[in-house]
Amino acid sequence: MLSSITRSQRSFLRKCALVIITALFLTLILYSSLDKIINRFNYYFTWYNDCLSSLLLSSGFSIDEVVVSGNKFTNKKDILSLTDRTQPILYISLSKLAGNIQSVSRWIKHVRVHRILPNTLHINIDEHKPFALWKGNNKTSVIDFEGKVIVDDYLVDDLVVITGQNSLSNLEFVRDVLESKTQLRDHISSFAYIGNRRWNIILILDNDSTVKLPEDNPYSAWDYLNHLHNTTDFTFSDWSIIDMRITDKIFVKR
Repeated sequence: MLSSITRSQRSFLRKCALVIITALFLTLILYSSLDKIINRFNYYFTWYNDCLSSLLLSSGFSIDEVVVSGNKFTNKKDILSLTDRTQPILYISLSKLAGNIQSVSRWIKHVRVHRILPNTLHINIDEHKPFALWKGNNKTSVIDFEGKVIVDDYLVDDLVVITGQNSLSNLEFVRDVLESKTQLRDHISSFAYIGNRRWNIILILDNDSTVKLPEDNPYSAWDYLNHLHNTTDFTFSDWSIIDMRITDKIFVKR
């Protein structure tokens, strides 16, 4: 079979074999020197990067100021600690920095970071807005407008307290009352969801008064109580319990 191969074919095969052997030899040399090549490449890359970094810093592209806005419950120092001021402002990965900041606190809903060249970083924090304090499962939690827990065991002044089983699933009435523009709204201390079906409202005036609202149409009972407060000389502090479940005019003296 080999005798049938022409001289030109033999020459071609020898050249192919030579190419393959040479390629294998070069691959072996390259593989054995790969670490040296990579190290040398890293050395020059680091040297180039350091030179460029020094040039940018000397040209004014440093991070001289970091402006933080929107944070009320997130510690500013925790945010600033994540900013590396040793590198040029152009080297900062804005998305990575935003992600790191967002992981600092459960208060943070969204973070926006942008550069103001040549030397200022602006960090805007969008925080969850506290709606009320929910007491349950042996802890006190800050919840948002939808009843989702923001943080646990964190006290925020001027928030009403909500208690009762399944109270977070029945917040519509609470939201409506707190959004109303009535005088009694400013005296509400807490809401208690009773028997998984109705609400009590605790008012703080001169003394505490408990308003027991009916299961059916609590809005009407609450509106009547506000009407009574606005149009008469009725004094809430004289009553420890104001029971609106049976009629609109049942009170219990202290």
